[in-house]
Amino acid sequence: MSKLIFNAADLLRVVDHSLAAPKQSERLDHYEQSPPYRAITKPVEAPSVLLVHDQGVYLMSNGWPRDIVKDQTSFVAYAQGCNPDHDRDWYDTARDLVGGDDFGECLPWAAEIKAQIDAGAQEIAIEIGGESIALVERS
Repeated sequence: MSKLIFNAADLLRVVDHSLAAPKQSERLDHYEQSPPYRAITKPVEAPSVLLVHDQGVYLMSNGWPRDIVKDQTSFVAYAQGCNPDHDRDWYDTARDLVGGDDFGECLPWAAEIKAQIDAGAQEIAIEIGGESIALVERS
């Protein structure tokens, strides 16, 4: 089981945006099994965050409209050691924590993360293992 650690101050902007957004982006449900293999999406009801692995590992708001910081880039909060702009070994660290494949997972935890931050958490932890992803309390 791997543990991703996020700075609570960075995540505050992510969850505040998701909670305040007028709607949430849809989530991928599956792809059609025959051509043209279109993506089938479903609505997301609860304010959510997206856990993403591509250029690093990070959380971003699922709120719409997006929280754009520059051009088409959304604000993100990187997991410790996984920021390509600041962490020399980000690529290996990301692979060690979440594997080699890129992914995006919609997690309906904006309110829960906000509650941890409001309760004084300085860091937010997410455990990943096998087929599970869990928001955990930091001890």
